[in-house]
Amino acid sequence: MNHFTKITLNFLSIVLLVSLIAAPIYFATSFAKVAGVKNASKYLIVSQVDKFPNLTLSQTADLYKLTFSKIGESQAFLDILIINNPTTESQTYTINVSKGDAKIFFGHDIANRQSKISTPAGSSVPISLYSQGGTSDQFVEFSINY
Repeated sequence: MNHFTKITLNFLSIVLLVSLIAAPIYFATSFAKVAGVKNASKYLIVSQVDKFPNLTLSQTADLYKLTFSKIGESQAFLDILIINNPTTESQTYTINVSKGDAKIFFGHDIANRQSKISTPAGSSVPISLYSQGGTSDQFVEFSINY
């Protein structure tokens, strides 16, 4: 009877050790599935508005509004926003202006203002603002579609 008890206790201790090793691994994989929330956003906007005096950015849902006070007759704010493509595939973005006098565009070439651009996966593109003529206090409301 003594040998049977030793065999049983050894077997139970091995089962206990295996369960102590396997349980954290099992729960870690389960928690990783729960914590791994996927980003459904097709773009991320990074603001650099704080680097520009007299320029403010506000957002309501998917509508962005840039308000600014001009210093001269024509003025450009280059690279005020950066759009990031966080997806694993190429995306095409379009800027749709709903209100305002200023021109907003992708890139920083004032002579070649693009309102539609294709970006590779994981890349970034600057967004700039150009205003010519008009009043000193201006704004532009826009959205970004993909």
